[in-house]
Amino acid sequence: MAPLGCGVMTGMGTVLNHLKPAPGSSIAVFGAGAVGLAAVMAARIVGCREIIAVDIRANRLDVARAVGATHAIEGSADDLVDAIIRATDGGAHYSMDTTGVPKIAESSILCLRKRGRSAQVAAAKPGTRYSVDPTQLLSRGIDLGVVVEGDIVPSQFIPQMIDFYRRDCCHYKPS
Repeated sequence: MAPLGCGVMTGMGTVLNHLKPAPGSSIAVFGAGAVGLAAVMAARIVGCREIIAVDIRANRLDVARAVGATHAIEGSADDLVDAIIRATDGGAHYSMDTTGVPKIAESSILCLRKRGRSAQVAAAKPGTRYSVDPTQLLSRGIDLGVVVEGDIVPSQFIPQMIDFYRRDCCHYKPS
């Protein structure tokens, strides 16, 4: 139960309580560790049409597919942003960075369509800087937010996650 109180609640809470994607929308999740995989599961629960997992480890991408990702993209690909834009027919509606790696965090913003919404959840090293042209944010109406622990109330959200599990919403299903 311990992971529910940290990584899992952060990933699921960010998707369900902060980003709040509409059914049929698209989301790109950068990093397929515990937080990212929980975000993928939450995106599947709400009915996102395209759920894109991005990671540098093939085994993590395999698990992401097994828990609901519709696309898996190698995070070190030179055309990472373009690949997401192609997979979502114009850019993701939502994105989430769980890595804190500047180039990846920047990609999580640049892959969005107009009026897209990005959540940054990684605790980057002190002094880390991201380089995003503010005109990219303003001219495209990008909503950029920082989320701490999924913006959840643990006493309410942890039972909700347990209910998802009991209803078989987020079990690992190897291919």
